[in-house]
Order: sequence, then structure tokens, then C-alpha cells
Amino acid sequence: MYRSPGRGDGNVIACEGFQIMAPHVSNGRECRRCCGFTLLELLVAVAIIAMVAALLLPVLRVARIKARVARAHADLRSIATSIEAYRLDQGAYPIARAFCAGGGMKVDDYNECPPELLSLGYLGAFPEDVFNRGRAYKYIAPGLGYANNVLTVLAIWVPKKFPRDDGSDVPYFNSKDSPVKWAIWSVGPSGPKKFWESEALHYPVPQRNWYNFKNGPESEGVIVHLSTTKSSP
Repeated sequence: MYRSPGRGDGNVIACEGFQIMAPHVSNGRECRRCCGFTLLELLVAVAIIAMVAALLLPVLRVARIKARVARAHADLRSIATSIEAYRLDQGAYPIARAFCAGGGMKVDDYNECPPELLSLGYLGAFPEDVFNRGRAYKYIAPGLGYANNVLTVLAIWVPKKFPRDDGSDVPYFNSKDSPVKWAIWSVGPSGPKKFWESEALHYPVPQRNWYNFKNGPESEGVIVHLSTTKSSP
């Protein structure tokens, strides 16, 4: 048996006319390279992923809010159509319902969208506010209505110089005198306010309370459609 001259690897052994291949021995660096990434490489990859996520998440959040605002406007247009169809059939607009945390009602159980629109088939599905899950879009109309399930007269606050908002509002207690016969709205990206806050701000007709994306994706304000066909941006 003798060692045959090879190409410098010293792994070929000749024995009486035939050769035996000895197992190849790799150095430590080659072994680590074939087995996976080093810790440093993994840390760099994680850091890059984190930076990309930090850049993309705000963009995705803004895009999601814009999509929900567009969906709210589409829903409100559909409800507006159903309200006018109801008036043509019934001779009057649906009455409004207000709650002020009485009778076991929760603080945002007020001005719910008229259930008659759903029960009588004017709407095909529960009008859930995209910014107030589990709750319907809100509705107000001046005149006879319910407060804590008691029949009474409800008011709608309208700027004196409507359609301009001069910062001075007056209440109308019947649709005959009011320039706005009804209003429907979404609570907007900032979420619902308590009943007394909504009343103090004279929601939803004055434009100073309307949501505008230009003020920030999650800025204060409600998304509104009025009987006059005027709506928030």
C-alpha cells in the first residue's frame, strides 16, 4: 500500500492496483457556512425587517382609515336613500330616538339609526358604523321622537346662517321650520362621544364638528350627510 500523489488534497490512497477514497475533512469555517446563518447575520436580518415594518405600518394604518371613511360615506348615502324612500311611502320621516344614559342605557346609546328602516325592508342589513363596531350609524330629525323610550319633542341644532357655519346655532323643534330635515352621521375615526358631549357640541350639523382627513387621519369630527344633500369631506 502506498499513498498516490494527488492534486494536493492527500485524500487518495492506492493499494495494489486500486484506489480507496478517504473521507473528506472540512475545516470549521466551511462547516459553519453549510449549516446556516451566523448570529450576526440573523441580527442584521431582524433589524432590517423591523425598520421596514416601522416604515410601512403607519402608511398601512392611514390607508385603512381612508378606506373606512370611504365606506362610511357609502353607507350613509345608502341610508339617506332609504330615509327618503320611507318618507315617500309613509308621508313622514322616521322619528328619532335619543338616550341620555337613563333607564340602564349606555353612554353612547343615543340617536340610533331608525330601526324601522331595517324592519320594513328599506335597509338590507344592520347599519353598523364602521368606526363604532356593534353600534348603528346615528340619526336625528326635529319633531316628535323618543327620549329614554318616552315620546317627546326632539331638536336639531343648525347654524343661524346655514349652510354657513357662523359659530352660532339655534334649535329647531319641527321639520317644517328647520332648513335641515334630518341628519345621519358616523362617529368618525376618533370614536364615539358621550351623549352630553355630543349635545354640548350641537352634533352633527355645524361644519366645525365635521371630520376632515386634512386635519389628520385620526382627527376629531363626525362624518355627516344631511337632508340637503350636503355632506362632510
